[in-house]
Amino acid sequence: MKAAYSIILMLCFSLVCKAQEDRGNIADSMAMVSRTKADKVLQHFDTVIAPKLLYSLDNKDFYVIIKSNPCYQEYYVALDSLGRIDKMRPVKAETKTRKQRKQQEQYRQLLSEAEPIFDLSQYHTDFITKMPDTKYTSGRYSYFVLKDIDGKRYGEYRLSAVTSPLPINASLWAYLIRRLSDEAYKDNKPTISRQGTAQVMLQIGSCQNKKNNKRGTQNAKPSQQ
Repeated sequence: MKAAYSIILMLCFSLVCKAQEDRGNIADSMAMVSRTKADKVLQHFDTVIAPKLLYSLDNKDFYVIIKSNPCYQEYYVALDSLGRIDKMRPVKAETKTRKQRKQQEQYRQLLSEAEPIFDLSQYHTDFITKMPDTKYTSGRYSYFVLKDIDGKRYGEYRLSAVTSPLPINASLWAYLIRRLSDEAYKDNKPTISRQGTAQVMLQIGSCQNKKNNKRGTQNAKPSQQ
């Protein structure tokens, strides 16, 4: 009987390991699909020799930032169901109404907090498809990459749109998802609502504060008499 139980346990363990391996292979495969589609989008900007940053949701809606002086060039790109370019337009600052001016100020604030976004030293060089220390995940799958003028990738990841802790600067993430959502909304294709974005930022901020408080408690030392 003991031998039979041992065999059953070994079979169960093997099945669990195989299932985990299969899930990992699928995740890696989908990550490569995201990379391929992002590269196809960036190919349309190959004539511009400058670092480029890309963020996408569901491999359908893309936001591209190109390093330039005196200000960045920013574009919204959407693919159709066949993966072809459906829409591609420069993102312009709209300031006709009070609401638009307020919105632009919010954009500037987020981007200012995220700077310098093209500082390569602040990005990892691995392709992240999972984070063992994740506290919270939600939303569609997102993809991020920064490519230097030689095409080397930095900060690359494919994770749920809402992931805490974030693999990139929180203000940069907020800027990208807010901009992308607002541009997609103009085409009646909302990706994540403004209210939802605000709630997500509160959630992530709460998680980060708890993490910082925990570190502070661990690092605190009793005073010596």
